[in-house]
Amino acid sequence: MEKIPFRKPLMLIVGCLLCSIATNWVAIPNGFAVTGVTGLSMTLSKFIGVNYALIYYGITLLILFITWLTLGKKDMSNIVILSVMYPAVLWILNLVDIKIIFQEKLIAVACFGVIYGLGAGIPYRLGYSYGGSDTLAKIFKKCIFKTTDLKNVMLAIECAIMLIMLTAFSLDIVAYSFVGELIFINCMNHIVFNLGPKLYEVQLIGTDMGNIEDFIINKIQKSVTIANVIGGYTRKEKIQMDCVCNSKEYIQLRNFIKNEKSDCFIKVVPLVHVFGENKDFHKLNDENIE
Repeated sequence: MEKIPFRKPLMLIVGCLLCSIATNWVAIPNGFAVTGVTGLSMTLSKFIGVNYALIYYGITLLILFITWLTLGKKDMSNIVILSVMYPAVLWILNLVDIKIIFQEKLIAVACFGVIYGLGAGIPYRLGYSYGGSDTLAKIFKKCIFKTTDLKNVMLAIECAIMLIMLTAFSLDIVAYSFVGELIFINCMNHIVFNLGPKLYEVQLIGTDMGNIEDFIINKIQKSVTIANVIGGYTRKEKIQMDCVCNSKEYIQLRNFIKNEKSDCFIKVVPLVHVFGENKDFHKLNDENIE
């Protein structure tokens, strides 16, 4: 199936829309703020009277510049698109008079957390970042807290922002914001690390395996490791192949072997995480994976 060239930009736009809807149409109408850089922008807005979306724009551009100075072009390239796109979408939806109001504030917080988590998780899964507190944490870790775990630096930044928010918002509002953050982080992590294709290690042992090797490399486009082994029962030399593929590719491979009537031993093992360059795999700098 041919890849759709506009799929990635479309998904980034969807992510920005979801986060903007959660903030403008759910959080604000229901009387609670948002943590992180958005919460910092809302706090400054209370004091200087400028729309928080414009303040957010300024802060993200500043973070983008500092990222370029401290972390380099590679990290900057991961946030530059959303640093421009998200504040614009946030500003536009802030002008649209739609309010999704719930009678129970906790339901509103939960709704916000789920929508915001989806919106944040989609770009992260594609390898992009909004350039918020996670990027600030990377900057502080590299420049100041070099021996501290990234997640602890990020937690400290979030706590500092919430303390700043107390200068403009009541304790109840900040507390609801904190609960909303817990929900959205869990939802986002599920999108990033658990919602993608399930991965399997497929091990095949047989004699004539050339057609299977060709199918794995050229059809499902996965790498394969090949080794010569000796069968413990027959004492004959055999070929062992190992590859990692998602559930759809595994079904294709299994059907191919079945249709070809290949005589081989197959072992399938579900995997928790796989690191590599393939689009289905995680990268080594995915800090949140434990």
